[in-house]
Amino acid sequence: MKKILTLTLAVLFVVLSLTACGDKKDTTSVAEGKKTEESAKDYNFDTSEFNLLNEGVLTIGCEVGYPPFEQYANDGKTEIGYDIDLANELGKRLGLKINIINTKFDTIFEGMGTNYDVVISGITINEERKAKMILSEPYIDNYQAIVVKADSDLTASSLNDINGHSVAFQKGTTTDEIVTELVETGTVKCTSAANEKILTCFQQLSQGEVEMVVCDSTVASVQLAKEAGKYKIIFTDTENPEQFGIAIPKENTKLADAINTLIKDLKEEGFFEELNEDWFGE
Repeated sequence: MKKILTLTLAVLFVVLSLTACGDKKDTTSVAEGKKTEESAKDYNFDTSEFNLLNEGVLTIGCEVGYPPFEQYANDGKTEIGYDIDLANELGKRLGLKINIINTKFDTIFEGMGTNYDVVISGITINEERKAKMILSEPYIDNYQAIVVKADSDLTASSLNDINGHSVAFQKGTTTDEIVTELVETGTVKCTSAANEKILTCFQQLSQGEVEMVVCDSTVASVQLAKEAGKYKIIFTDTENPEQFGIAIPKENTKLADAINTLIKDLKEEGFFEELNEDWFGE
């Protein structure tokens, strides 16, 4: 999946000790009722300039199944999560309804501008993506992490230490790009399992089908808190921090400008600090 409200590594490790982190958010959205006074602020946006697919609606591409950023509530149909709360708040301030389109992550950018207006789905900002689309102001920090079973004797001091092991990761992510490059350049030799869902990766790890999961530290920390005692993080790549942003078609500059204005305001108001506490713990 951002600082003045950065999600620091210290916060990530603190959250490992929390046991209620993943459960307290499985029925409602943090965005409901949050920041109502600020949400009512008149930004005077001319939404006719946003080139929306549907008038009065911000349609969002999202891979629902990437907790804590996007997932389904207990009813199996209501989208909740860090990114969902952000999307709802943006919709309020833009004066637009929100429509979430669940889609596979490895093809998510292909539908931008045709199936949905923007993508809010734990999108890592990098130069390759910036060449193809507008990426908003960052809103949360992230790192690559290696996760193993809690009783594993494996250790790691870099991502290169996946060498000689079986590794699971999610397709189409920056993790996919990193692991693929390490393998293709001959830096490491490993057996890899690229899955459509990050939760499948953790299922494979739990069942002993792979030895490691490589994924976003933000996702790993919450998964460890939800399944306390089952997994552990053996490496976090703090030397190569990442940031998440919102993906917007290059031609939709007015919408991008509005979103960036709102993200900056939300940072100043402490909105992301609240989200960090709500989804990652105190």
